[in-house]
Amino acid sequence: MLHSGDFVSPPTLDNLKNFNGKVYLVWGNNEGEKVGFMDKVEQLENTEMVGNVMEKEFGGLKFYMNHYPDIVRNAALTAKYDVCIYGHTHTYNEETISNGILLLNSGEVHGNKTGVSTCMIFDTKTRKLEKIIL
Repeated sequence: MLHSGDFVSPPTLDNLKNFNGKVYLVWGNNEGEKVGFMDKVEQLENTEMVGNVMEKEFGGLKFYMNHYPDIVRNAALTAKYDVCIYGHTHTYNEETISNGILLLNSGEVHGNKTGVSTCMIFDTKTRKLEKIIL
């Protein structure tokens, strides 16, 4: 699971303890209690806070993740990555830019800003994307 920031408070991370897989997080602009947040991350064996930027390979594809859309769009334009993920806007977006790179925002799980709770599933083998409305 990739999360592009704005977990807001440490107790929300408790929702990840039963997730069966690895979780990668980047900082958003709403994690005010960073010490408590990191204490909680350290208690979760499956969760890693990678900082402001995540650059990892999954299923043979190169992923880039940062909270801010402008930073992610600039990373995508370098053509070094296959999939670039951002948060911040809380608005679902799936876009293929001119060089074939996917630019993605899964929206928001809580639905507080947009009124719609969303996430996405991306299959690295088929490169198919599924929008999930929760």
